[in-house]
Amino acid sequence: MNTAAVVEKVEEPPSPSTLVAVTPKVSKANEGFFDQHHLVPVFIAGFFALALSGAFVGSIVLWLALRHSGVMAP
Repeated sequence: MNTAAVVEKVEEPPSPSTLVAVTPKVSKANEGFFDQHHLVPVFIAGFFALALSGAFVGSIVLWLALRHSGVMAP
C-alpha cells in the first residue's frame, strides 16, 4: 500500500490578547441604581403581577357576592 505525505504550512492561531476586546471598567460612581441591584425590576414586576391577580380574583368574588345577594338577580 502506498502512502503519500502532503506538505502544508499550518498557520499559528492568533494570540489570546487579540481575541479578547479590552473594555474600560466602569466605576461604582457611574453605575445606576438598577446596575447595582439586579433583582429590583424582578420584585417590581412580581408586585405588579400580584396586584393584578388580586384585583382579578377580587372582581370575581365581588361578582359572586353580588349575584348571591340578589342585587344581580336574573
